Amino acid sequence: MKAVQYVDVESVQVGQVAEPTIQTPDDVLVRVTTSAICGSDLHLYRGHIPGMAPASIMGHEYTGVVTAVGERVRQVQAGDRVVGTFHVACGVCRMCCLGQYHQCIQGGVLGYGLAFGDYPGTQAEMVSVPWGDINLRKIPDSLPDEKAIFAGDILTTAYGAVQNSGLKPGETCAVIGAGPVGLMAVMAARVMGAGHVFSIDRDAGRAQAAESFGAIPVDSSRSNPVRRIMQATAGFGVDVVIEAVGGPATLALAFQLVRGGGRISAIGVTAEADWVFPLMSSLTRDITFRIGLANIHRDIDTTLNLLGAGRIDPTAVVSHRLSLDAAPEGYRLYHQQRATKVLLQVG
Repeated sequence: MKAVQYVDVESVQVGQVAEPTIQTPDDVLVRVTTSAICGSDLHLYRGHIPGMAPASIMGHEYTGVVTAVGERVRQVQAGDRVVGTFHVACGVCRMCCLGQYHQCIQGGVLGYGLAFGDYPGTQAEMVSVPWGDINLRKIPDSLPDEKAIFAGDILTTAYGAVQNSGLKPGETCAVIGAGPVGLMAVMAARVMGAGHVFSIDRDAGRAQAAESFGAIPVDSSRSNPVRRIMQATAGFGVDVVIEAVGGPATLALAFQLVRGGGRISAIGVTAEADWVFPLMSSLTRDITFRIGLANIHRDIDTTLNLLGAGRIDPTAVVSHRLSLDAAPEGYRLYHQQRATKVLLQVG
């Protein structure tokens, strides 16, 4: 079968690999219909995440059709249209039983190398999904693949970040970063009842794109975002900040934007090992700070319902729809910031 394989820094290829098979009673084989290139795939592409061996299959966002199931699988069967969670969980370990699926003792991230479980990725014609009952969801008949795929990662990632912030109806929210996850956070904040939502990005085009989703755009390349937010909030700052970029600079900005007693929820993926936490000011200003990877299993059913009801339409962020064979070009476009979201139409 065809699959997108890691070669080296800034190099991927489409190669022929062996088709996966059922290895355990909990496995499910899925014929991939739509995959995608995620912003976090760029960390691998750029060599920022260790543990990607040459020829490893890339990707973790996908929809498909079940072709075979292990003997213990009960929730899906051959012929079902499904969307998969980007991180896999066993469903039975202590962390999973606590609802902390993203901290599963046996889990990891599909297509993300040795450091994350060494699971084959989903930018391929077929994928074997471990613990299929917990890591797959049926797609409603009325929901097209190119909408459902967002529930398996970036939409649910963003929704979870907003939920973790404790956003209340009517509160103000600033989203740092107007990439795909940031735009999803704008949509999530709006559907969860936020009053004013500010979208901050140093790329004027991305900041303006957020306006079409109901955000107030703040182009940080032309104006001081702290000054803009303080002017708009009578000097208080926003109730909630969603940090959707990753790294010291945007985390520091989040603490400047949030009001006293406010909350910061950081979801941007970072390769930085350390960051100087503003301890004294956080203490005196009573700031709540939360950071962590997304708990997709907790929220995926909610986001699928929102998609099915038409409350959120994430497809507006899609800039390119390419074949699997064109995936290397998709990576180049994304790396060069000439793409916002790339869907790979597989089967």
